[in-house]
Formats: sequence, C-alpha cells, structure tokens
Amino acid sequence: MSITALRFQGQGHSFEIGASIEEEISRQVLGDVSAYVYVSVSSNGFIGHNDLWLAHEEIAQFARQLGELNQSLKGEAKLSSISPNELELVVRAVSSRGNVAVTGNTGYWVKSENAMFWHSVSFGFEFEPGQLSEALQGSWLRQYVSNPD
Repeated sequence: MSITALRFQGQGHSFEIGASIEEEISRQVLGDVSAYVYVSVSSNGFIGHNDLWLAHEEIAQFARQLGELNQSLKGEAKLSSISPNELELVVRAVSSRGNVAVTGNTGYWVKSENAMFWHSVSFGFEFEPGQLSEALQGSWLRQYVSNPD
C-alpha cells in the first residue's frame, strides 16, 4: 500500500487528492475498486474534505486523459467516484493559450439522530500548467500512465 497526493494550487486556492492503493486486496476482494482516497479542497473561502472509493478504470482513464492534457494543453481529464456525487472532478484547458483549471464538487451524507443531511462543496480555480507534469509524477497516477491497463 502506498499513499501519495495529487495537488493543484493557484492564488490562495488548493485541491488535493491522496490515494491509498491496495491493488492485491482490492482486485481479489472488492472487484474493480482500487483506491480509497481523501479529497481536500479550499477554494474562494469554501473548504471541504471527503473520503471515498475510486474504480481502477476511472483512475486509469483519468491518468491517461491528464497525460494527454499535459502534452497538448487541450481537452480535459475527468474523475468520478464509485458512489454518485461523492466526487466529480474535471481538469481542463480553459483557453487557447494553455491556461488550465480544476473544477468539481465533493460531498457525503451526514446522519444525525433523526435525519440525514447532504454536505458538499463545489470548487473551481485556475493553476499553472506546469503543475500537470508534477501531478503525473505522483506514483498512483504514474503507474496508470506508463501501464494503462
């Protein structure tokens, strides 16, 4: 098991996702589940965090798309959680000049004594394109870029 983090930062904003990869356990016991992740975000005064599961194919596809975005500075990379609405993440080009941004939302249900309440945060900010290369060096993404399946 390894724990690494993917980070994007820009003008007082930050997004971080750390993954605990459990390849052997997840494929044998949990099917296509391959990572338990934490998400931490601070954007324009809004702060949130979450813990959730991601599917192997989602991570692999996101890593490939992020690699393509890094090369061309065009298009987008998407990542979604297994459970609906726990994480929706998009890293995308926002101009023809190579500007990039991260947008998304993360949330979860909180149970009280008599009811359940949805807690979530939506976020979005631009960041320096050089951070894409740094993100691809994180071990949990690098293994999917160099070994796509």
